[in-house]
Amino acid sequence: MRAIKERMNLYVTKSLMDDLRKAVPARERTRFVEDILTRELRRRKLKDAIEKAYGAWKDEDHPELKTAEDIDNWIREGRKRMVRDFSAEWGRKPKKKKR
Repeated sequence: MRAIKERMNLYVTKSLMDDLRKAVPARERTRFVEDILTRELRRRKLKDAIEKAYGAWKDEDHPELKTAEDIDNWIREGRKRMVRDFSAEWGRKPKKKKR
């Protein structure tokens, strides 16, 4: 299903409009501006979420992650749980685990 479009009129400086005309063909400008707006709005939403979440993590709540080695182990264990070996389903011998 196609998104509903709305018309929007903007005022920009002449130099910006000249640059846009040079860089983007006429029939591609709407999509170009829409892409730029989408990216910038997403960036601002992410920035806002990061600012709102500031301070949510407290080191004292996670004593198991005190050192870089603790963090590496936590990541390694999480990755082990995410990887599924399809060898049996595909009729292959299981791969040897790396150490």
